[in-house]
Amino acid sequence: MPNSVQPDSSQLTQGIIYGFIAAMIWGAWPVISAYGVKQSLSANDLIFLRFFVSGIILLPIFLKLKFKGVNLGKGLVLASGAGLGYISLCFYGLSYAPASHFGVITPSCMLTFTTFGSWLFLKEKLSTGRIMGFAIIILGVLSIGWVSFNSGSDSNSINSGYPERWKGDLIFIVCGALWATYTLSSRIWKVEAFHATSLVSVLSMLIFTPLYFLFMDSKLSTAPLSEVLFQGTMQGVFTAVLALLFFSKSVNLIGASKGAVFGALVPAIALILSIPVLSEIPTLIEVFGVVIVSIGMFYALGLLKLPNFRTDQDKVS
Repeated sequence: MPNSVQPDSSQLTQGIIYGFIAAMIWGAWPVISAYGVKQSLSANDLIFLRFFVSGIILLPIFLKLKFKGVNLGKGLVLASGAGLGYISLCFYGLSYAPASHFGVITPSCMLTFTTFGSWLFLKEKLSTGRIMGFAIIILGVLSIGWVSFNSGSDSNSINSGYPERWKGDLIFIVCGALWATYTLSSRIWKVEAFHATSLVSVLSMLIFTPLYFLFMDSKLSTAPLSEVLFQGTMQGVFTAVLALLFFSKSVNLIGASKGAVFGALVPAIALILSIPVLSEIPTLIEVFGVVIVSIGMFYALGLLKLPNFRTDQDKVS
């Protein structure tokens, strides 16, 4: 839809629904993954389910497009940024820090690294409002990190089970950098979204599957079938495939700038879902950090503008 054409009420409603579903899936992923690890599956089991299921689903697209426009090296960079490298580090970080920290730190760092990378490599201009947004994001992340880096022990349930949570927070920053690498690389190399997704899933499947069966202990055979099916569906179908489809549909209906707002909902969704699913009760400073990060993301995305302080005399002149 051209930028000059405004969506009608029906398109706007559909676009909001699609975008909200995508944000719900992305926000639920770290919570559902942490829950699976706490139950009867290992992180390696979840990684296998994610890429095996999504790899099989997207294999026809991969076989049709292959490495069109890219080579194997570029495909591996994409797979590392949004596939096996990224997901492995995410699970490693979740063993040190709460899922709610991932839901705040990784998306905000991804947005920050991507935007500055776009300025550096793609020569995109940064407005004052967007720069202020990054400063607000950093403030929010530091607010959350204040609890993590606090050397004193506390009895709050979100932190008591993570004595080395600062390690997880640092890993989540690296995860944001990896995803930014994927985003920038796919833009620089002009790789279409579904082609890039198929490269990520299929290459990650081809690399991880033999390593998983040859060298890693599996709990799939002893885990309840219902849990395996649930995690396989969540990891491989919803997160790896459907979230991208819904988000792309939302952007097509209401435009890129409006569609991008749903990424700012992910931190709050992850924090909220962590309460009933993982019994992770946030501290007030962590709630403050989520609010600040969300506001900063809106400014950084250009969806909120700085107020105009011009006087009436300035307007006349």
